[in-house]
Amino acid sequence: MSLTIDVWFDYLCPFSVMTGKVIADTGLAQDHAVRWRPYELHPGGIPAGGKKDYPQGVWENSVVPMADRLGVPFTTAPSGPLPRTDLAMHGHTFAWRHGAGHAYDTAVFDAYFHHDQDIADLDTLAALAGESGLDRGRFTSWTASPEAAEHHRATQEEARAAHRIHTVPTLVIGSWRTEGVPDAARLLRAVHTLHARSRVPA
Repeated sequence: MSLTIDVWFDYLCPFSVMTGKVIADTGLAQDHAVRWRPYELHPGGIPAGGKKDYPQGVWENSVVPMADRLGVPFTTAPSGPLPRTDLAMHGHTFAWRHGAGHAYDTAVFDAYFHHDQDIADLDTLAALAGESGLDRGRFTSWTASPEAAEHHRATQEEARAAHRIHTVPTLVIGSWRTEGVPDAARLLRAVHTLHARSRVPA
């Protein structure tokens, strides 16, 4: 019996990218379902006078060293203010419904972290969707629709109320939960234990 690995993430979070690398390196996706679930860290936008970019020292002292250990190619932090990611997350829903979720997510992460593109811009997202094999017109229609906005609002509320999500990345596998980039060995042990437990007759 396969397990479901739920991963809450945000496109502006470099640790979400690293979590994807850990999961890929463990090979868990070959035998278990990995469900990427968007969680917007700043749903109201960045308040005036508030944090507009990554905190001083975090990128150099935390992000880059961990990325280097994991083999994730991060160099300098993205420039400019932190973007809203709600439209990108609307696009995530469309992409996964149409079989291009992984390609789209990878494209959005790369656009933000490696090409300094504005992932809050609908035209930018539509171009990334097209590169991921999606129909740009249908993608744009969905992403800008009231239905997409309502779906996003509902999933964010579910994340907070039902799953107690308040930061990303957060991984949940059955009764097991961790926040932050998971240690590969610990993640594998958790999956092994839960998988063995699921095979024991009631």
